[in-house]
Amino acid sequence: MKTLLTTVLILTMSVVAHGQPVVLSLPEFLDLVERNSLALDSARIEQGFTETDVTVTRALTRPNIGAQASLTRSLLETEQNIPGMGSTTVDPFNELSGGVSLQQLIFDLRAFRALEASRRADDLTASVFEARRQAVLTGAKKLFYQAILLEEVVAVRRASEELARDAYDDVRRRAEAGVASQLDVLRAELGWRSTVPEVTLAERNSALARANLRAFAGIEPGAELRLVGSLSEVPARPAPASLSDALGARPDVQALRGAQTLRELGVAAQRAEFYPSLSGSVTWGWSARDEGFAFSDPTQTLRAGLQLQVPIYSGGARMGRLNRARLELESAGVELDQAINDIRTELERIELSLTEAEARMESARSTVATAELAFEMTQLSVDAGISTQLELKDARVSLVSAQLALYAASFDFLSAFFDRQAAVGQGADPLP
Repeated sequence: MKTLLTTVLILTMSVVAHGQPVVLSLPEFLDLVERNSLALDSARIEQGFTETDVTVTRALTRPNIGAQASLTRSLLETEQNIPGMGSTTVDPFNELSGGVSLQQLIFDLRAFRALEASRRADDLTASVFEARRQAVLTGAKKLFYQAILLEEVVAVRRASEELARDAYDDVRRRAEAGVASQLDVLRAELGWRSTVPEVTLAERNSALARANLRAFAGIEPGAELRLVGSLSEVPARPAPASLSDALGARPDVQALRGAQTLRELGVAAQRAEFYPSLSGSVTWGWSARDEGFAFSDPTQTLRAGLQLQVPIYSGGARMGRLNRARLELESAGVELDQAINDIRTELERIELSLTEAEARMESARSTVATAELAFEMTQLSVDAGISTQLELKDARVSLVSAQLALYAASFDFLSAFFDRQAAVGQGADPLP
């Protein structure tokens, strides 16, 4: 299996190296974006920061254990005065000591509130990441179909240029045969040459869109892309989304609600500063001294203690921090209410955009059919000498405008469809 995977990888790299096109469908493109997006990498790093903060906060409620050891040597003889016994001389000696201490927080509301807040912050970061992920993938879907739209524009412009060139060649041959006038030739040539800059502009816009696709998905610059997709068919219009369903599914709303919960815990944490805290400790020590290194007569100690801290007065700082936490909670509530109002308006805007795009598509389909028929009839009339090259140019321009209008309406429908997916918490889903 490993050999097979290695072979596939080598063949894939070889294909890219030899300039073969990279074939991309929308799901494949979204997968590349999710793996290579720098914006998502940044969000993942922020998520890692939060996980680290949770670990640090949890440490406040866990035992703190430490150990120490030391070895010292006195270098001079010393005299010690002993009351009632005179003085005595102490020779240089070695002293070895060590100990282990354990400290444990027993009661501190601030630490407990901070621990609960860190747990909620972990969930909040997950919601924030998912909201950013869906926003990035929604933008990627629009970018993918924008590139397809610009491909269609290039195809339409090239077809228009070819039609104009064919018409010019036909008129020139007829002029050489004495059937058409030189003025007809000049008009046909002017109609053809006026389409060339439009093709160049369309090709440039398409190339820029493909460059954006490569950068967005982490594809090697300059790699040829072949996009699998079409604007000829669009998905069926979904039923209108209810506000309650959207609010329940959107990760950004979950993040705002999580932020409000954190602000509530922040108020509770500031209140906890008015409560006392209690901690306990246990310490064991060992020490011995000897002129050599025998240390045969050590001294051991074992102590246990409790420490109670009672806040009495801080100059009003605690009350100021509590009031600030209350204001932050109120601000979080206002932000959530504003987001709900924005989402309600967004859902209405999306429905209007879908309705407008559907109407434009229906009208554009009829216009394209009419323009195609009009162009064919004008072409036959020109061949019969009834219509002029100017009328043929007008018919061709009308056909091109109708085709581009259809593609633009289809893209606008898809764009609104993707916005609708994001509005109901499905921004990461491809087309159904």
